[in-house]
Amino acid sequence: MKKIVAALMVTAFAFCIGTAFAKTEKCTVKTVAVEGEKATVTMECDKDAELKDGDNVKVKVAKKKVVEGC
Repeated sequence: MKKIVAALMVTAFAFCIGTAFAKTEKCTVKTVAVEGEKATVTMECDKDAELKDGDNVKVKVAKKKVVEGC
């Protein structure tokens, strides 16, 4: 009985991990308009992006690597 319960828990955990990953899209920022404390950002994404008007998104800024000279 303990083995069955353990197997069910492992299976449930595996399904939860698989659904936790967010989808990533490749987008380019076109315009940024700042009004007071809010900013409106216009992005251009791939043709097959699954984004719709009004969707909430999280944006992670790409870090630029610095090359130091001698």
